[in-house]
Amino acid sequence: MSVPKAFLMYSSQEVSDETILLLTMNYKLTDQQRSLSKKYIAYSFLTNLFFMAAVWLYFYRLFVTDQQVGIIDGLAFAVGLIAEVPSGALADRFGRDKLVKVGHILTGIGLLMQAFGSSFAPFLGGQVIMMIGISFVSGADEALFFAKLNFDRASAHWRKLVTRETQAGMVAILCATVIGGWLHTIHPRVPWILTGLAFFGAAFVVWGLRDERRERATQTFGAEFVEHVASIRSGFREFFTPRLLRYVPIILVLQGLFYAVGWGLLRLILLDRFHFGPFAGSVVVATSSLLTVGVLSLMHRQAESMREQRVVSVIAIAAAASLVVSIADIGIWGALVIFALYAGAQILAPFMSEILNNRAPEEERATVLSVASFLRTLPYVALAPLIGYLNTQGKLEYFLITWPVLIVAAVLTYFVLKPRDVFDRMGE
Repeated sequence: MSVPKAFLMYSSQEVSDETILLLTMNYKLTDQQRSLSKKYIAYSFLTNLFFMAAVWLYFYRLFVTDQQVGIIDGLAFAVGLIAEVPSGALADRFGRDKLVKVGHILTGIGLLMQAFGSSFAPFLGGQVIMMIGISFVSGADEALFFAKLNFDRASAHWRKLVTRETQAGMVAILCATVIGGWLHTIHPRVPWILTGLAFFGAAFVVWGLRDERRERATQTFGAEFVEHVASIRSGFREFFTPRLLRYVPIILVLQGLFYAVGWGLLRLILLDRFHFGPFAGSVVVATSSLLTVGVLSLMHRQAESMREQRVVSVIAIAAAASLVVSIADIGIWGALVIFALYAGAQILAPFMSEILNNRAPEEERATVLSVASFLRTLPYVALAPLIGYLNTQGKLEYFLITWPVLIVAAVLTYFVLKPRDVFDRMGE
């Protein structure tokens, strides 16, 4: 294992071998860290087995209209938003492990409700339960593993692990998308059932993990409620500090767009716009996943030399250009748009994860991550019904023109607000 560059200067000075050993010890992984890293990757694989990822809109269309789909998504994501930040505060106060397990079980139940639904009501109910479950897990799982692994903050181990974890997720999405597209042609409910079971499996993988929380004194309900609200407010205040403020526009606009592509209507509407059917769309998404795995492999090897500002700029330009190009009827070339948006989301994720985990206070880490997830999801509450309506009316171009302008504004704000603290090494 190579010695970090920060310590190479000691080799030319009169420093003992024991000192160098002490300086580098924190960069070596223990057996427990290796074991937990493997568990995190397996966990990520299961939580990305979305067999219905490329066909859920076609399944909904068997029973409801696109406009109703937009309403379902908008309402469900609004409920998820309401649960998002409080769940992070609950995780920080009462145990991240508990929230993760309950969240995955709820997600699985919500998916199975939709799998056996045939009308607006069960789809909405199942989607709401699923979003509450996802909100419970969001931030809590990452904070749980980050604390348990306890990597040295000056190393790139966490970013490398998140990159590997993202690769595992991409492989899972690749396999699940192709298999799900094929299974949809056999029976449209099967992909939903398998996805629900995968989340039950994720709960099983983390079942043995325990969050090492400090003992808390028993308080009255009123006192607990006041402290809980204070925790939520504190999590939001972190994003108004110089160390995180510059990232708010990026989370809202750029990651918000990626959320609409990865989890919302936009990707499937774009695939439909480019004339890809259910199976062909599944192949496009799977191919994008495969290519993204290759990009992430390169990123993992170059983790120490990659710079945050350069990565954010390239991703933002590619995303804005992709939306503008989508205005034209580009047909099969639309696969490049899907890949650009897909890869951009996965490349940006490790950087944002490292930034937020390093800058968040330990006692509020899950809350801060939940607030970030809240901000990332917030635009889609309005975008889901809007995109559904615009697509139904044949006016999606309005969105495809407006959002790139917002991306440019977000990036300019990001460069203007430049923090100065010890964790800014990636941006320099």
